[in-house]
Amino acid sequence: MAYFSKFPILQYPVRDGNEFRFAFVANLLRRVGLSEDMKGADGAFIEYNIKDGERPEHIAERIYGDPSFHWLVILTNDIVDPYHGWYKSGNALEKYVQSKHGGKSVFIGTTADGYFYSKYVGTGSSLSQGSLSAAVVDYTPELCKLTVRGGEFSEGNATLTVSGSTAYNVQIFRVEPSFTAVNHFEFQHNSGICGANDEFTVDPLSQQNASFSLVGGVVGATADEYPNTSQGLTYQSVSGIVDFWDTYIGRYMGVSGDKVNTYGVSNLLHETRVNDDKRTIKILHPRFKREALTQLEALLRV
Repeated sequence: MAYFSKFPILQYPVRDGNEFRFAFVANLLRRVGLSEDMKGADGAFIEYNIKDGERPEHIAERIYGDPSFHWLVILTNDIVDPYHGWYKSGNALEKYVQSKHGGKSVFIGTTADGYFYSKYVGTGSSLSQGSLSAAVVDYTPELCKLTVRGGEFSEGNATLTVSGSTAYNVQIFRVEPSFTAVNHFEFQHNSGICGANDEFTVDPLSQQNASFSLVGGVVGATADEYPNTSQGLTYQSVSGIVDFWDTYIGRYMGVSGDKVNTYGVSNLLHETRVNDDKRTIKILHPRFKREALTQLEALLRV
């Protein structure tokens, strides 16, 4: 891409068997930006909604009459990755989500209906159930969630083997495709402004009620803390001990009773929201095009 040709060239060591060779690559780590004067200029930016399938070069040709100015579209919006940092069309988004969130999400707890946690779950861990066995490719402890590739696991007893040796007897409470599995939990909280509700990301290990914990802060009357695993399968809050089954993730898993997904946001919905946020971008007004080019060349001069 012409955009990358604007960056200084570095010699980058690349292993070739037992030897190293040097490839000449653009120094993408050297960040550049538009001057504050240009950013503050009256009418400097135009709001633009990306159409399905549009790439930076298409917009550059439409706005600047020259597709080689696609670097200016990227630079104006502080996009580091011009591929995954760019708005994806429907088909591209679907493929991306399927690739990023492939496999199955398996939600586990202890066989005593409690919270399971191990800091050693990672590469080399495996989940087995009867004759089935699959490698664990990801573990999210606050969601009690294992991501596995292969194997049609079902609810019931299973064995989680960590680092090839230590084995835990666990219970599988919920299994689903990873792209539909919960990414986080949100709670609507009345902001007091014209009756509007704001959505907050809540701690999945907090109690599912009107008083809830935020990741990084507290809204409501109680402040729940993460599990104290040395004290067993419950965790402490300022209002006393909260049972795991009564947490957001505990209810989602159906540890005691029906599975409840009132507040869950799936990986698919989360990625769709992230993608939608990328659709509206800002475009530098064409009258500033030459000035931006001059600034960029001056900044990259070595």
